[in-house]
Amino acid sequence: MTCSKPEICTLFGNPVEHSLSPVMHNSAFKDKGLNYSYLAFKIKPEHLKAAIDGARALNFKGLNITVPYKVDVMPLLDEVDSACRRIGAVNTIVNTNGVLKGYNTDATGFLKALDGQGIDPAGKKAVIIGAGGAAMAVAYALADSHASITFLNRPARLNEVTQMANKLSEESKQQVDAAELNAKNLAAALETAHLLVNATSVGMHPDTSQTLVPSNLLRPGMVVFDLIYNPLQTRLLSEAAFAGAQPVNGLEMLIWQGALAFELWTGLSAPVGTMRNEALKALEGQNKAVKRQPAGAKKIQAKTSIALTGFMGSGKTTVAKILAKKTGKRLVELDKLIEINTGSSITELFNQRGEIGFRELEIETVKSISAGQNQVISCGGGLVLNKINID
Repeated sequence: MTCSKPEICTLFGNPVEHSLSPVMHNSAFKDKGLNYSYLAFKIKPEHLKAAIDGARALNFKGLNITVPYKVDVMPLLDEVDSACRRIGAVNTIVNTNGVLKGYNTDATGFLKALDGQGIDPAGKKAVIIGAGGAAMAVAYALADSHASITFLNRPARLNEVTQMANKLSEESKQQVDAAELNAKNLAAALETAHLLVNATSVGMHPDTSQTLVPSNLLRPGMVVFDLIYNPLQTRLLSEAAFAGAQPVNGLEMLIWQGALAFELWTGLSAPVGTMRNEALKALEGQNKAVKRQPAGAKKIQAKTSIALTGFMGSGKTTVAKILAKKTGKRLVELDKLIEINTGSSITELFNQRGEIGFRELEIETVKSISAGQNQVISCGGGLVLNKINID
């Protein structure tokens, strides 16, 4: 498919230098044959209105809004959808003939990331640290999924967060509380929590040694979701894995919220697999740390992934989930990934394409996954029958 008229999509935020969105979206546009380009702009707070007006004047097709402007951008738009009104934050804008409408894809992106890890928040108790736009989206997603929530945040915004908690509790009929983030309240909230979400930037590259949660408060059975994706394994997630909790990083949420934005801008189904692969490559490129080799020696990238193979029904998926939980590595279920990327079940793919067609898809997926790091990969039963896959 081609698009004769060039279209521009952008990211507005501060900072934006670390963002994976440009490589993710530009790879998706290329995959779909679209004449679109995605650019990132670092915007100063006093220039936000001028930047939005400029996007309208230049007829940009769409925008992503990231920290710290997800809330501040709302009054600058012509319309916002119902989810944005409830959440109080915008992360995606669509320009239709000069009319800018705001959407929020963070909430659904968060739930899709949880679902990918086999986590159902219904009936669970969640603790959210932070109160920015991402925290609001996560809270509404959890409340709509029938989870109870406790917000913990710094005193300066406690009144604002308390009002938001009361509003969310009234709308969702779920228990939603707010309290100051301090040692006593954090310990009390986490004592019975099933899910902890870090919705702050604490622990993000380059300050990777930071964490807001003492390791002694983490325990087996708890899910620890850090919205940070650089690094993939923050100090919080590393300590969660050591404590026997289930660590989840923010990369899948980033990918899914981006995929939903892509669909709003283009009206096409997003190539999720392509977006994930390019995001991983870019992230690994940003953080690549190759040990020094003697002069003239061939550089070899350390292999940090674990691949599980075996007959169907031999327990690969179960063991992979346990290994991922214990090591803090990203869980990859190869057959499930193929289903997500194609939008069809394995059975449907066999029926539509035959075994040869399916194995071609499998080879391409293996190639993309093998370039990644820090993964536990559960392979399909027939994968090892092809030497290309083994290599």
